[in-house]
Amino acid sequence: MSSNDTIRLLLIHDIPSEAQRLVSMLHNAGRPNRAQHVASEAALAKLLQDKTWDLLIAAEGSKQVPPAVALRTISKLQKDVPAVLLSERSGCQPVVEGLKLGARDVVTVDEDQHLLLVIQREMTALANRRQARQHDRRYHATLQRAKELLDSSKDAIAYVSDGLIVYANDSFAERFGYSSGEDVEYQPLIDMLAAGEQEEAREFLKQCAIDNNEVEAIEWKFTAKTASGTPLPTRAEVLSTIYDDERCLQVRIAARGGDTEQLEAQLSDIKNRDPLTGLYNRQHFLQLLGSAIKAAAGSQRTGGLMFIEIDRFEDTVQKFVGVAGADALQKKMAELLQSGLRRGDIVARYGDESFCLLIPETTPDNAEHRAKEMLRKISDTIFDAAGKTLQITASVGISLLSEASGNAQKVLDQALEAHDQALQKNENGGVVAIYEPDSNKQGDADTYHRARVVQALEAGNLKLLYQPVLSLQGTGEHMYEVLVRMKDGKEELAPLAFLEALGDAGLSTKMDRWVILTAIKAAAAQRAAGKDVSLLLHITAASLIDSSLPAWLGVAFKAAKVPPKAVVFQLRQEDITSNLHAARDFTKQVQELGCRVAVCHFGTGLNPFKALEHVQVDIAKVDASFVREVQDEGESSETLANLVKQLGQANTKVIVPHIEQASMLPTLWQTGTDYIQGYYVQAPAEEMSFDFSLD
Repeated sequence: MSSNDTIRLLLIHDIPSEAQRLVSMLHNAGRPNRAQHVASEAALAKLLQDKTWDLLIAAEGSKQVPPAVALRTISKLQKDVPAVLLSERSGCQPVVEGLKLGARDVVTVDEDQHLLLVIQREMTALANRRQARQHDRRYHATLQRAKELLDSSKDAIAYVSDGLIVYANDSFAERFGYSSGEDVEYQPLIDMLAAGEQEEAREFLKQCAIDNNEVEAIEWKFTAKTASGTPLPTRAEVLSTIYDDERCLQVRIAARGGDTEQLEAQLSDIKNRDPLTGLYNRQHFLQLLGSAIKAAAGSQRTGGLMFIEIDRFEDTVQKFVGVAGADALQKKMAELLQSGLRRGDIVARYGDESFCLLIPETTPDNAEHRAKEMLRKISDTIFDAAGKTLQITASVGISLLSEASGNAQKVLDQALEAHDQALQKNENGGVVAIYEPDSNKQGDADTYHRARVVQALEAGNLKLLYQPVLSLQGTGEHMYEVLVRMKDGKEELAPLAFLEALGDAGLSTKMDRWVILTAIKAAAAQRAAGKDVSLLLHITAASLIDSSLPAWLGVAFKAAKVPPKAVVFQLRQEDITSNLHAARDFTKQVQELGCRVAVCHFGTGLNPFKALEHVQVDIAKVDASFVREVQDEGESSETLANLVKQLGQANTKVIVPHIEQASMLPTLWQTGTDYIQGYYVQAPAEEMSFDFSLD
């Protein structure tokens, strides 16, 4: 996740003002966010189920929603929302306690620098997990499509590993007189050949495996024997391939001319249904479950899977009514489950004494309620089987489907684990449990990034880039915005990745002064070469409140022989609003030196012009979101035009940044925009060499 992406944030804090401080801190650090304050457990559950969230920040001592409850709710809903706790305590103990609860990290209150780095780490990890889940779904969808093609193929196809048939489609089984592929799976292929050809076939298949022929199939002629023992002359093609992540041989026999569409339809219906109960069988149900998982991920809905198993089936049913009676009970159990289905529900037979119920949309509470109602209905029913009556109980394990779910088998395994957990509560059965991930198994991302950044800053691994700011009104000014980059191996980190997020005022002001001094020295060299350049220099909040900076600037200008009028100091609107008195004083002092002052990110907030009543800036750089609305999203330019017009009425020059298309220029000329900046003009470069001619 990019540092420019908007974070969808949940905040749990008993003090609203502190929650607002966290929101402001993130905005000030260049991390835009859409925050929601959570005041109750019920509100948290609803928010988690209704929307997608990227992060939860909770105060360790919150009483309205205790962090343990919040983390348990996230776990119960199986939502991938990393949680960070804020603790008033220092030391490792609160960290250990928080990690045990399932938090990703625990940060001491007011350690904003640490918190920002933790957030960046978690946002990157979250983006990686989401991408991995998407790739996993695509991979399994590809495997499923390949499996469906194999199953429906008229060609007889089998996969052989170490001499055993690990997969055979129904066409293969039918070719040799068997009812389905399951009848021949895990049998030696050699046993299906005539006795006199088995040794030669064994050597042939062994050599195919050694040759690893993945490109061209090898023809193989042999005499097979059908299920009834009838000899069957056969010609096949053998190819080395991968099946179910294992190296094996594919044996393909071309379809006979006598195959019919009617037979294909019959085979399809047979393979999807359990012959005893008429419900979907396990194989087809897993396909439907995979589709439901994909739908849940795409719609942000929460679905549910119930694994339902009759308690002590062998003792309470089979020994009492026999095998035939057990089959009769299974049929009536299937009818009972079908009678309680709702729209969209899918029920299937999983095993001899177990069933699965897929609910496409539910909540944990609703799923648990339905399961208990179902178990009550089962226990109240008197079943007739083999001329006897009996009453049974069942137990249910529930797994939820969400954007964090993996493939179908993983979700099913979770339901099986929940069923085991249910029986641990009461070994006699009749119980329900919802799967909850074990937070102790959840890994944490590396935490070295913060130390690496601070070390690089202290070593002075910085360089400057210069991006031209072009005048549309023909003033002839050659202005460059100065951008600082941190060199860290092969990486180059932008200022908002480290400078604004430091939380260390001393280090921030030190870096600001290094940037100012290095930039004005470069400008002095340009001016000595006859280029009348001016600089747009960013000032952090730490330098804004540094009362000694204006005096230092006067000395620096004289030493570098750069006139103050050639320098424009740029303040962020968030910093001005948060430090109104300091911003007012700094602006007056540097303007008295002869410098100009600009405000960037202008236009955000409830009333951006309010701050300008106290701080008289010379230039305003509008927030890039106004440009993106017009340039990238095709919205009307009216909002941008009105903002530029209002600034002009306040005698404030306007810079419109992030210009990437020539189509924006007519609109900007009409609005009276003073300056433009962006990749359409020129990308940041290491030299001040732009041709400011408008020709």
